[in-house]
Amino acid sequence: MKIKRLEIVGFKSFVNRTVVDFDHNITAIVGPNGCGKSNVVDAIKWVMGEQSAKMLRGGSMTDVIFNGSESMGPAQSAEVSLTFDNTDGLTPPEYAQYAEITVTRRLHRDGRSDYIINKQPVRLMDVTNLFLGTGVGRRAYSTIEQGRIGFIVSSKPEDRRHMIEEAAGITKFKVRKKTAERKMEQTRENLQRLSDLASGLERNVASLKRQAQKAERYLEYMKELESLELYVAAFRYLELFTEQKHLLRAAEHTAATLEGKRFGLVHLEAESEAERASIEALSREVERAQALAYEMNNQVRVLEGRIEAAESRRRALDEREGMAARELEELAAQRERLAAERDRLLESLDELALAEDSTQGLVDAEADAAEELKIAATEAERRLHALRERASEIRMRIARADSALKGTLRRREESAGRKERLAMERAELEARVADAEQEREELAARLEGLRGGKEDTAERRAAVEAELKGLRDELEAAVRTVDGLRDEVSQKRSRLRSLQEIEARFEGVGAGVRALMTRFGESPAARAERGVLGLLADRIECPTELTRALAGALGPRLENVVVRDAEASLEAVRFLREGSRGRATVVPLTARVSQTASSVPEGEGVRGRLADLLRTDDETRAVLEALAGHFVVVDSLEVATSLRARHPDVGFVTLEGDVVESTGALTGGAGDDGHAHMVKVKREIRELTDAVAELGARFDAAEARRNELRTRIAGLEAELDAARAAAQDTAVAVVAVEKDLRAVEDELARARKRLEDVELESRELDEGLGMVDDEESEARADLEDAREEELSLEAEIEAAEQDYEEKRERVEEQASRLTEVRVRAAQARQRAESERMALDRLEHAALELDHRERRLRGDVENSDIERVRIAGEIFRARDDLDNAVEVAMRAKRAAEELRAKFEEARAGIGTNDAEIKELRASIERLTNEHNTQKLRLREIEMNLEHLVGGVQEKYGKDIRKHLVDFHARELPDAATLTRIDELTKLVQRMGPVNLTAIEEFEAENTRLEEIERQKKDLLDSLAHLEKAIRQMNRESRELFKEAFIGINERFKRVFPTLFRGGKAELKLTDPNDLLTTGVDIEAQPPGKRLGSLELMSGGEKALTAVAFIFAIFQYKPSPFCILDEVDAPLDEANVARFAEAISQMTDHSQFIVITHSKRTMEYADVLYGVTMERPGVSSLIAVELRGDRRPVPERVAAA
Repeated sequence: MKIKRLEIVGFKSFVNRTVVDFDHNITAIVGPNGCGKSNVVDAIKWVMGEQSAKMLRGGSMTDVIFNGSESMGPAQSAEVSLTFDNTDGLTPPEYAQYAEITVTRRLHRDGRSDYIINKQPVRLMDVTNLFLGTGVGRRAYSTIEQGRIGFIVSSKPEDRRHMIEEAAGITKFKVRKKTAERKMEQTRENLQRLSDLASGLERNVASLKRQAQKAERYLEYMKELESLELYVAAFRYLELFTEQKHLLRAAEHTAATLEGKRFGLVHLEAESEAERASIEALSREVERAQALAYEMNNQVRVLEGRIEAAESRRRALDEREGMAARELEELAAQRERLAAERDRLLESLDELALAEDSTQGLVDAEADAAEELKIAATEAERRLHALRERASEIRMRIARADSALKGTLRRREESAGRKERLAMERAELEARVADAEQEREELAARLEGLRGGKEDTAERRAAVEAELKGLRDELEAAVRTVDGLRDEVSQKRSRLRSLQEIEARFEGVGAGVRALMTRFGESPAARAERGVLGLLADRIECPTELTRALAGALGPRLENVVVRDAEASLEAVRFLREGSRGRATVVPLTARVSQTASSVPEGEGVRGRLADLLRTDDETRAVLEALAGHFVVVDSLEVATSLRARHPDVGFVTLEGDVVESTGALTGGAGDDGHAHMVKVKREIRELTDAVAELGARFDAAEARRNELRTRIAGLEAELDAARAAAQDTAVAVVAVEKDLRAVEDELARARKRLEDVELESRELDEGLGMVDDEESEARADLEDAREEELSLEAEIEAAEQDYEEKRERVEEQASRLTEVRVRAAQARQRAESERMALDRLEHAALELDHRERRLRGDVENSDIERVRIAGEIFRARDDLDNAVEVAMRAKRAAEELRAKFEEARAGIGTNDAEIKELRASIERLTNEHNTQKLRLREIEMNLEHLVGGVQEKYGKDIRKHLVDFHARELPDAATLTRIDELTKLVQRMGPVNLTAIEEFEAENTRLEEIERQKKDLLDSLAHLEKAIRQMNRESRELFKEAFIGINERFKRVFPTLFRGGKAELKLTDPNDLLTTGVDIEAQPPGKRLGSLELMSGGEKALTAVAFIFAIFQYKPSPFCILDEVDAPLDEANVARFAEAISQMTDHSQFIVITHSKRTMEYADVLYGVTMERPGVSSLIAVELRGDRRPVPERVAAA
């Protein structure tokens, strides 16, 4: 199951898609600190299911998503895919068919996470199970990270055994064992609940059996009562039906007469309406005639307005023609003025053209002269620049000569100073030699004292360990006490929860009571808000010895539902009746005490009044008195019968539940009473509640004692650690003093060597001073030559500068004259351009005048045409006006004639009103008679509906379908009615009857059988789980023992190989308990005594841990191994042995090594260099080190 390929996208610093191929035995990942090497290891751990952000060096899991850099924004998700070679078949059977297995993990910034195996979505558990027992995984010994080496050596023995467990392949057993133990705990809890349910159901079944027998008798009575009441109801139905038929015929006759009268009334009202319609028609004609006259008058006014408007337009045309004539005259005068101005402008333009030509010739001459002067000035400037460059070179030569001279002087001064410092250093070194010799003697004495103090520390450590052992024994006893109390509290709480669940489901009570309690709320507080206070049994506290007495006295009345008032009682009963949900007895708090014992008997065997011996709240006291006030509790049935004659109004109940009623009735016998069980359950709930509270207090005290012992042990352990630390400090101090002693001796040797070097350097300085004198003479001669040449060149530069300035001034004067001439030429051109623009404006104005003249003449012609059109319009309008005046006069006369006819018709209406009035009175009388008949029919119909509904509600039958069953019988007689009364009283005396008891009995009995079957299944399952755990423990012991022996043998061989001597072995802390024993490491490097690992140096610890890991690998080679800077604490020699050991194990395992050591790199087949070409973004560069492998791409990073 070796790694073939790793693909990373957006994970930590690997933002771009990065593919790493692991095709070699040893792959090394190198690079500077902080470049992202360990992110490769984190990616492998993460994809294998690591859930701790801390183990991935982050604060939260989203920290693994690339968070952005200076040049790139943050990624939205991280994805890592790890591909394994599955040819070895180490994976679970469901993956054995695949030659390669690719595990992918993806995390989005919003928290969504995906696990994928071979492109199929899976769970985290599936990924974990894939690696169980293979030696690989996110926490397996195949991955050794930074700091893990030190943890292996310094960890507790119990933690160290985990690596051997992984090598032994028992981690999967431990996971399965934990799962089995959780299942066993759940199974025990379920078994306890089922036992509690079965206990309650057994009593409930017994109670339901009695209720079912009572329900059967009740049904027999109700069957006879139903037959008789149906018989009586059928004859009553026939009486009402006959009366209904007669009334229907009479009502039909009355309705026919009423319909004839109404028809006559309609005919008369229709004639009257026709006359009114005729008057309405005349009225509308009058309105139309008046509207026509009004419309024609309006038309006359409109025509008159049109004529007036046309006259106004004609006058406006005359005014516009006059204005146009005057404007044409003005346009002619303007045209003459424009022609004169145009002639003037043409003459001026000719003059300006001659002046412009003359000025341009002058400009050209001045420009040629300026160009000649500029050439001469440029030549002078070039000569001046050459002289200045030569002067600069001479000054550079002077500076170099001067610098060389100063350098020789400085070197002479430095040599003198250095010589003085060497003399001082020689004195200091001689003093240091003397001090070092003295310090060497002091350190030797101190070393002897430290070695003598180790024995005192060892004695103190032994005393603390002895006291600590006694306290640990006491702690074990305290822990057992806490565990025992915890188990007892857990059992009682489990029993309490089971009983509370039974109570909450109202097990053992009637269906009506259960439906009622469920209907009015899910909790007592919710039911109390709606007026339902609970069962009577819930509100009574009964001593243990009175349980049977209470159950015998009250019996089913313990199931009475206590409500706040009578209104709540009615609501509860209506709810039960509406849904046929069963029956229940509801008792309001306002219940009146109807019967109590007039005198309480006294004497031997008498306990007292039952109501006085029970505890309840003040509200329920009246209800309790009403139900149990007449009962007296006695010891036995004999005492009850002896007292009954003297107290006839008192009921007696014995402690065994036998009852002697005041009527003399005696109830008793043997058998399990469900109501007594109900009282027991409620008392047990109260007792368990108190017991849980008391056990909780004891548990807290025991836990406090345990914590106190732990604190004392922690203090002693701290003292022991201090003693160990003191011993270690002493050992460290010895090592430090030895190290200091060696350092002093080294320092003494270095000081003596330095004295020799100082003498040699002083002689070399004397020789160097002679060379400095020669260099100084040469520098002074060169400086003088350069200064003389500089003086000669300065005169030439001054003459060249004067010549250049004269020529530059002449160039500037000529440029000024040229500018003046060019300004005059530009002014002439500007005046000519201005005159040309004025001429263009004149020509444009002339065109505007022509256009204006043509428009005015067109307006005059259009005015003549418009005048003719307006004259025709006025003529037509006057003709239309004459016609409209005539039509308006005719319309006015027609309207007056119609108005006269309308008044005449309205005067003649109203001749049929008397006959209509008489018909309406007759109709009203018949209507009243018909309504009386319908009212009686409705009354009979309601009686029939009530009769049918009553039978339907009571018996669920339609009486109309059963008339045929009784029509042949005689009318019901008095005996029939008497029998109905007797049956009714019998049913009433039976009291509440649970009609669903028969079905409930069958259902509860079936449920009890099912629970018994489930209990058997759970017991079988528990036995199977216990057997499986025993089997797993046995296999785990065998596998661990075998692995420990094998790893220990290999550890004994690997340790001296890596250390080049010495010895080491593994020890079990408790050989008798192979399931929990820890593993200690005892090591003795060469040349040292056997001692604690903590006294070893960092390199020795690291090498010991490496030996332990390699021993595990030799016993059970993991398909691959990741070593993250494991060689960091090792020196060069140990690194070589470390790398050599890795290369020897490559036959079975693939190694991925993160390292800074060049020696380790030499053993690698391929190097992957991690770089950060862009800040915050990692990339990989691959280098092949073995020639017989396939080529590795130079860069393994692609976007």
